[in-house]
Amino acid sequence: MTETTATPLDHLTARWGKEPDFIPEEWNPVLENLISHRSVRKWLPTEVSENQIRTIAAAAQSASTSSNKQVVSVVAVRDAEARQALAEVGGPAQAPHISSAPVVLVWLVDTSRIRQAVAAAQEEKPEVEYTGAEYLDEILVGACDVGINAQNAVAAARSLGLGTCFLGSLRNDAERVGEILGTPEYVVPFLGLEIGHPDPGEEAGIKPRIPQSAYLHWETYDAEAATDVGDYDQTLAEYFGRWGKPSSWTRQLVGRVGPKAVLSAKRHFLRRVFERAGFGLK
Repeated sequence: MTETTATPLDHLTARWGKEPDFIPEEWNPVLENLISHRSVRKWLPTEVSENQIRTIAAAAQSASTSSNKQVVSVVAVRDAEARQALAEVGGPAQAPHISSAPVVLVWLVDTSRIRQAVAAAQEEKPEVEYTGAEYLDEILVGACDVGINAQNAVAAARSLGLGTCFLGSLRNDAERVGEILGTPEYVVPFLGLEIGHPDPGEEAGIKPRIPQSAYLHWETYDAEAATDVGDYDQTLAEYFGRWGKPSSWTRQLVGRVGPKAVLSAKRHFLRRVFERAGFGLK
């Protein structure tokens, strides 16, 4: 865990880019770890040990899993050539920090154990079927389990003094990632996570989020509050401006959901990847 003399007020002010509306009545190292989180994209040339990776994986695997189905596996990629291949999938903007990270964990939506259990049961009862695979919910169960696993891994890594960066960009070409990792068609790569020792010289900090008033709703959803992000554009512009990179959140947001961003990658082929994996989308 990062040693710091920062107060809860300091951390929450950084998180929203302004003084918060409340101060926690209780504070502890876990809260400090979570609220001070930031993504790391610049690494020291120091390896992450096998023991550290196993410890992080143990924390990830200890996360809740829907109906104890455990439809998640993870591949730890340390080989330089394989990391470079993953970096190429990530794209030019992400390639340098992916290839230089000591290890990249890749979470998979993995129903192989379910399929094996169903096949074994069919030997005695041929009418047994994997009906769940016909429905969209089975994919969402896997995606949720991956996210829960991966966030546990981030918390564990930070507690060991390590940095992390999520890689949704590996879904730019899930088929290629599957080739790199040697996964069968029915196992789908879904999310990556870089882990390493942060370079203290990186020009980055705690990135502000939208106001809590737009995120946290009480009892019922407030549609007006959800879209009232106030001066968040200015807040984020000031954050990036510290390093000479002013940027508008609204422009980023619109750009990232438009055809240029979506179709330049291959994420719109994910349906095909999951269909090949034996999933229906009913």
